Formats: sequence, C-alpha cells, structure tokens
Amino acid sequence: MRIRYIPADPAGNLTALTLTQVRPEERAAVAAQMMARCPERFEQVGFIGEDAAKAVLPRLDMMGGEFCGNAARAFACWVDRQRGGGERSLSISISGACQPVAVELDAAHGKAYAQMPIPIGLEEIRVMGRAVPVVHMEGIDHALMPDCAPSQELAQAVWEAMPAQDAQGVMFIQNTTMTPLVYVAATGTRVWESSCGSGTVALAWYLARKLADGEHGFAFDEPGGRLEARGTMRMGRAVRIVMGGSVLLGEEREIEL
Repeated sequence: MRIRYIPADPAGNLTALTLTQVRPEERAAVAAQMMARCPERFEQVGFIGEDAAKAVLPRLDMMGGEFCGNAARAFACWVDRQRGGGERSLSISISGACQPVAVELDAAHGKAYAQMPIPIGLEEIRVMGRAVPVVHMEGIDHALMPDCAPSQELAQAVWEAMPAQDAQGVMFIQNTTMTPLVYVAATGTRVWESSCGSGTVALAWYLARKLADGEHGFAFDEPGGRLEARGTMRMGRAVRIVMGGSVLLGEEREIEL
C-alpha cells in the first residue's frame, strides 16, 4: 500500500497527517507501520477525512480514535494552507472530541491555538504508596506526577492502576518542565512524546482549579518545545481553555508499506 502523508511538527510532537484514505479497521496497523518505518520517526498518526479541505467541518481521526490537541492544531494549519492561507480561525472535527474544536491561527508567528475540551473529572489513584491525580478528558486521561523524574517503570505501574481509556498519558513534572509518556490502546504504542497538548491542558486545568475567577496563563517546557495554555475560570469552574504553540508543516511525501 502506498501512503501519502504530510509531516507536521506541532511543538516537536512529530505527527503524520495521512492523505491516503485508509479504512477505519486498518488504521491502527497502518499507523504502527508508519511510526516504525517513516524516516521522520513520527510519534503519532492522524488520518485526514475525504475532501477535508473543502468540507464545512474538516475531519481528522487519530490512529487509535483518541483525542490529540497538537494534531488538531497541525491539521487546522494544513486545512488553511490547502485553502490558500489567510484564515484567522477555523473549526475542525477530531476523534475523541464530542464537539468541534476551534483553532486560532497566527501564521505570522507560525503558531496555532486550539480551544480544547474542558476536562470532565478528577480522581486520585494510589501507586506505590503515592497519591496520583488523574485528569479525565474526552478520548484521553492523564496522570500527573509532580516532582517526579521520568520513569518507564513508574509509568507502567500508573497505567495498571488507571481506568481503561482510548489513550492514557503519564506527565512527569519538574517545576515548569513536563515530560509526557503516552499509551494508545488501539496500537499498543508507548511513546515518550516531545510535547503533549492534552497533557498540557490537564496540568493547566489542575493548577487553575483553585485560582480566582479570570484568565490564567501557563507555559510548560517540554522536550520538543514550549506549549502555552490559557484557562478562564468563572465561579470556581473552568469555562474555556486554549492551548497552543508553534506548528511547522512539511510538503507531501509517500511511503510504500
């Protein structure tokens, strides 16, 4: 099978945006092959819907049906490029999200900001005698590990204690530095990601919960670059969260699988 794709770099979170139409039941296998064989060393793969650039609501499906904020930002930039550029904002549909995702485009600075789904809950699990907060989101859950160095062994213990979900992240946090490790159930992949948009939102939401009403800004340095998040609190609840940073798009490429 010959696969056409666009290499995208949203804050280092290398993503393949697949142009070739692939049946849903084959996407996980195709994504696993692309991650293993493409020279870009992709961390994840998204599948662009048919005639997406012309659609009223362009569609992107991630490899395991999960949600991904960085892929949403990159996809919106691709749609804008296909339409000739100049869009200030547009809305897309993406797997794992119940509602359209609005993306603000800042082409002059090579950045894009996605209005993210607000986390839907918080629970605490116990791992190796440690209390670990887990932020539940649409299509993905994130365990937050403050003051903790990255550890594959510890992450495995956290995953075993987390409830089942399409994707599960473990965010290792040291001051304002965050290192994401993400598991996608459908592909069985465990990837140390260069940045994680939904993980950034999970941490920002967790920190903003007890802050005063108004807008609060956060920035986290991740292995591939910095991601920003802005959360608006009203009467003790988050009513809007925007996440963003840099996005680079490459030209179309092909690979034979």
